[in-house]
Amino acid sequence: YPEDYLRTLSEAGIGTAKIVKHSEYKTTRYRIVYRDGDREMFLLERAPKIVIGEIEDVDAVYLGPVACEIAIEDIDRMSREFKTMLDPQGVLRTVNQDKRIILERRIDLDQLKNIWILRLSSEEAGILTGEVESSRAVEKILKVGIENVILSMGSRGVITANNKKKYFIPSYSKAKLVDSTGAGDVLGGAFLAEFLSSRDFLWASCVGASAASISIEDYGVKPVLFKEFKNNVIKRAYEIMEETREI
Repeated sequence: YPEDYLRTLSEAGIGTAKIVKHSEYKTTRYRIVYRDGDREMFLLERAPKIVIGEIEDVDAVYLGPVACEIAIEDIDRMSREFKTMLDPQGVLRTVNQDKRIILERRIDLDQLKNIWILRLSSEEAGILTGEVESSRAVEKILKVGIENVILSMGSRGVITANNKKKYFIPSYSKAKLVDSTGAGDVLGGAFLAEFLSSRDFLWASCVGASAASISIEDYGVKPVLFKEFKNNVIKRAYEIMEETREI
């Protein structure tokens, strides 16, 4: 894991003092191939399991495993102790003989009932719930007790929902796609930061969708480190909110 990445985080004002680096291991890496809008992933390197110890009092925990490195038992424990947001992609991934990543239902939806926010793709939602239609998948997720759901559908937009409201948030039509890798992570992170600050579910959803739309317009982390990033996120969020509808 390049030291430059840590410097980039520090320069962006993000605390890195508690980041643990194991120099004897390699970080998890994938080869990603895009074909006709679909994504294929091949595992190149896999980091060891992450053991989650005691965590100080925090506003929220965001768990984003990418290769089954976080145990389901730890996810359950975190969700009982803290407001926990989960991206389940790494929980659902398995590796076949040619190192290709496939999604399988390796966890029952009921095991996630204490999760505060579940952020996932439409494909992952289908695997978890058995529902093909995204809106029905969201309803099934909410029924088990998960409080908030963010379901991304790529260029088709996002469905966000809780037990009070359900919204369809369109993708930002003016975005220029260069690289969509990590867009879901940006969506989740921006949503969580804004939701913790404003407690406005709809506005936080629009901020998340806005940030994700900016992140796809260049490679890597360049778009989110641009000095006007925050201002541009707010501007786009207002535009997106005008097109959002309750469903």
